[in-house]
Amino acid sequence: MATGGQAEVLGIIPARGGSKGVPRKNVLPLGGKPLIAWTVEAAIACATVTRVIVSTDDDEIAEAGKAAGAEVILRPAELAADTTPTEPAMLHVLDILRANEGYEPDAVALLQCTSPLRGADIMDEGVRVLLDSGCDAVMTVTPIQHWYLAGQFGEDGLFAAEYEYAGRPRSQDMPHKYRENGALYVTRTEAFRRFGNRLGGEVRVLIMDPVRSLDIDTWDDFRLVEEVLRGLKP
Repeated sequence: MATGGQAEVLGIIPARGGSKGVPRKNVLPLGGKPLIAWTVEAAIACATVTRVIVSTDDDEIAEAGKAAGAEVILRPAELAADTTPTEPAMLHVLDILRANEGYEPDAVALLQCTSPLRGADIMDEGVRVLLDSGCDAVMTVTPIQHWYLAGQFGEDGLFAAEYEYAGRPRSQDMPHKYRENGALYVTRTEAFRRFGNRLGGEVRVLIMDPVRSLDIDTWDDFRLVEEVLRGLKP
């Protein structure tokens, strides 16, 4: 535990240089600053996140992370491939800190750069859910629309929907559904090491609104977030 009894929560921001959908997206300017800066600055502003580290294989991303106020740990190329899961990169950070400093946080918060609108308040709320509930992990989710059509397109372009129109329920009678939005994961370090996964053990959720859940994966996503930021300016 940190001084004064506060839990030690390590914010890890994974940011590799080889993004494909939007090349170099982690350092592209968004609202006047690099995309990565939105997550770094929000994490530093958190009352509950006690340390912030960017994990990257890229010198430009490393400099942008440092400029925004984060520490940086460079990861090897084999942990920055297109097919590399996020967990090995997180474990690399934890192992480096334990070996070099004897540092082992109580919990780790995975903060992906592609969710620039989540803000410090969401991060703080997620950490508090973890600490207050005694669960192993917390993730953010977003409500999804009720209606989806299953089926296939024919050669003539006609969509053959597998849809029972006669039994169509009212929207208010349908069960609530949510999707994992990738904005925040908070996991007890012991559980992370034990399960090797950000979502091992007992998992709780924190519901976010769709706008703040926007995730940048394509150029359309990038433009949409820019429009949202322009609308938020006074």
